[in-house]
Amino acid sequence: MKNYSVRMIREHMEDIPQFPIPKGFVMRNYRPDEGAIWTRIQRAAEPYFDVDDQLFAREFKRDFGALEDRSFYLTTDAGEEIGTITAWWQPDLDGEDWGQIHWVAIHPDYQGRGLAKPMMSVAMAYLKRFHERSFLGTSSGRIPAIKVYLDFGFYPDLERENSQQAWAEVASVLQHPVLRACGF
Repeated sequence: MKNYSVRMIREHMEDIPQFPIPKGFVMRNYRPDEGAIWTRIQRAAEPYFDVDDQLFAREFKRDFGALEDRSFYLTTDAGEEIGTITAWWQPDLDGEDWGQIHWVAIHPDYQGRGLAKPMMSVAMAYLKRFHERSFLGTSSGRIPAIKVYLDFGFYPDLERENSQQAWAEVASVLQHPVLRACGF
């Protein structure tokens, strides 16, 4: 299966699923100068490309100050940061303001434990305060992540290049009602 870049959209911010943070974990906000923590988590979790030391700066240089409100770490009770998610935004995406779920990652030692959905609940609740709609970018090879995003009401953006082929390939390995509703 080819790993296509895909975009997913959520046209409204109503009915956001709520999943509590499980016992033994805590969500906390980003603190100034914690880009190295973000990089460590992303580097450990990323299977498709190398995460270099400058990625954090490239992704968030538009407004480092906003990270203290919009970026979150999932930690163990002992304080070890093991996951990250950012409730970012794009002020002019296709001519409109959109909230953005950005750079979701969980350290591989903690993947498969149902931690992504509680992280999504926190980030989506934040986005709902400021945005009428949201989107995210991911890639078609990230099937478990795509399932979480579909469960959170995101739909494939079928206007993107290669989207029909990408989503057909996703649907060949992921049976989901949203994909069926989209004709896959």
